Amino acid sequence: MRIAMVGDEFYPAIGGAPAYTMGLGMALARPDTEPTLFTHTHPGQAEGEEFDGLTVKRLKGFIIPRFDRAISASLAKRLHECIKFGGFDVVHGQDIYSPMALQSIYSARRRRIPSVLTCHSIHKTAGLWKLIYRPLVLMMCRANRVIVVSNATREFCRVLGVPDHKMEVIPNGVDLSKFNSAVDGSRMRTRLGLGSESLVVSATRLVRRKGMHYLVAAFLKVRKSLPDAKLAIAGKGPEAANLRAQIRELGIEDSTFMLGALPHEQVAELMAAANVFVLPSIVESSPFTLLEAMAVGVPVVCPRAGGVSEIIEDGINGLMVSPADIDALADAITRILNDKQLAKRLRQSGLKIVREKFSWERAARQTLELYEKVCE
Repeated sequence: MRIAMVGDEFYPAIGGAPAYTMGLGMALARPDTEPTLFTHTHPGQAEGEEFDGLTVKRLKGFIIPRFDRAISASLAKRLHECIKFGGFDVVHGQDIYSPMALQSIYSARRRRIPSVLTCHSIHKTAGLWKLIYRPLVLMMCRANRVIVVSNATREFCRVLGVPDHKMEVIPNGVDLSKFNSAVDGSRMRTRLGLGSESLVVSATRLVRRKGMHYLVAAFLKVRKSLPDAKLAIAGKGPEAANLRAQIRELGIEDSTFMLGALPHEQVAELMAAANVFVLPSIVESSPFTLLEAMAVGVPVVCPRAGGVSEIIEDGINGLMVSPADIDALADAITRILNDKQLAKRLRQSGLKIVREKFSWERAARQTLELYEKVCE
């Protein structure tokens, strides 16, 4: 089976969509399948690459750098020609917010090629938002199927008007070759100058909805009972400057590390170095960093919102708190740092659940089954 995967965001970009594309694409690469990703190029990037069986072809055209989106008639024409003459059995758009992915659905429909589109998101749907989404939903409904990464995402699409029969829930996976309990965090602790101090870690895009400002505020409260504790934040984004300012204002610069964007291998080492991983988001559909932290074997604290409850059972494989509740967030972090038996139980349950339910091999198998359905 020849598969055309299409999306604007891909490595080295960070975030859910590029992580999904890389993980699924490499897992789909088998003797009887041939995945090819079409994305756009940036200056200095090769037009063709390969990642463990996933062929990547980057098309030239005008890009909006801030949003990492291709808005180019010439690029759209090249993409259409690639799909038209590529001999593909199925086309898979990687993100509903990607112009290239939406263009690929249009091109596939014109060529009568079966198509699939993935939705990773949860967003507001009331009032004006529903009108804003209407053109996008029309394109989503042109796909033969829409993959949703959680039941919460399914409900989001249903409210927008995507028919139930078009949607298929296939949870995200995690790369267990990079994120696993064998990862050694000692080198990262040495890099940070840590001995036996407790380390609180988070790794995500630094945008407002990820709630990192709540974690910084909660960490100030954690330090009152654990004055030697440290906080490390990995990631980049528009909130980075605001977070640095908040850290200065709270006077916790000596115990907080802003690490910027890290390669996957170093993110895994940072998680392995941690005593607790925190995802302080307002809402999430199916967060990769949460799965990765569990796969490494670190206890997690996360919001009781969106699709997170489809991954975490409170008190079993993580602790859940209400979004934006700084006191509850601080209490959950402190509880794990002070209770070694609780931390051990959460760690063991997290490892078990990730291995059983959230591998890329499982996601690829379900996706291939869906491809076969739409090709019939």
